[in-house]
Amino acid sequence: MPAIAASACAKLILLGEHAVVYGEPALAIPFSGLRARAAVEAWIGVPAGRIHIFARELDLDDELSALPENNLVRHSLSLVLAEMGIERLPTCKLNISSEIPISAGLGASAALAVAVMRAFSAFLGHPLDPERLNALAFKSETLMHGTPSGIDNSVVVYEQPILFARSQEFQVIRPAADLHFLVADSGVKKATALTVNQLAQDYAQNPGEIGSIIHDIGELSMEGVRALTLGDQSALGAALNANQELLAWLNLSCPELDVLIQAARSAGALGAKLTGGGKGGHMLALVQPEKLDQVREALLQAGAPHVYHTILKQETLDV
Repeated sequence: MPAIAASACAKLILLGEHAVVYGEPALAIPFSGLRARAAVEAWIGVPAGRIHIFARELDLDDELSALPENNLVRHSLSLVLAEMGIERLPTCKLNISSEIPISAGLGASAALAVAVMRAFSAFLGHPLDPERLNALAFKSETLMHGTPSGIDNSVVVYEQPILFARSQEFQVIRPAADLHFLVADSGVKKATALTVNQLAQDYAQNPGEIGSIIHDIGELSMEGVRALTLGDQSALGAALNANQELLAWLNLSCPELDVLIQAARSAGALGAKLTGGGKGGHMLALVQPEKLDQVREALLQAGAPHVYHTILKQETLDV
């Protein structure tokens, strides 16, 4: 029996990170060029009920029973088994790989969980539909981030630009023009849970002022939707810049990110901001095609160890 393989994309939050935790809308897009992959195959010639897991990027080369209960892979597999009511473990090997940097604001944990769940459920003969997969991926995200909004797993599962708000059905957004983004690594790793907790503490101490800023960030998400659907790149760039200033005020940026953001803007980017949890991780810049090379070079000169290019393609309504 051949291996059953699946993958899942990374994600970028264009506008609204952190504010989305407090019920405000956020705008996110798939980063399809970076992916997590999982493949499951039968393990022949060993006793029943054993699962071996190999994942170089996670430093895993062991059997499921040896992993701690809070391990992401173990948790993802357990969620699938529970969802299907399967008590007896299948005998198989699970191979995992990922191009998505960890603790970098690109949705690595959501992508890993989704890829594993897709491959494992298909191996069991009952591939999860997107709605069920998204619900399980959200449960997995609670393990990694404590109180996630649900935006990461949603954009990863559906791999489409979405406007997301808690307790509401997300809305698929159709860009009216191709948009080019450069994504640069700050070189600083920071777990999203830490910045989420920091903002929660600050909000508890100063709910009036911080609550107002969070609301303003939500308004910028809606401005971003309008800009995307109209193909207004200047307006989208302005929204990105304004969002960054508010995130910096909330103490969610860091010097390394600030240097890259300023370098991108100075080199001609229409807008630039951090993406994800902040205090490290990655930044993104909206760049016109003719300026991609000069902005990329500026980011590398400013210290980015990696710079990625991704295109959000124009989508048109079916007539």
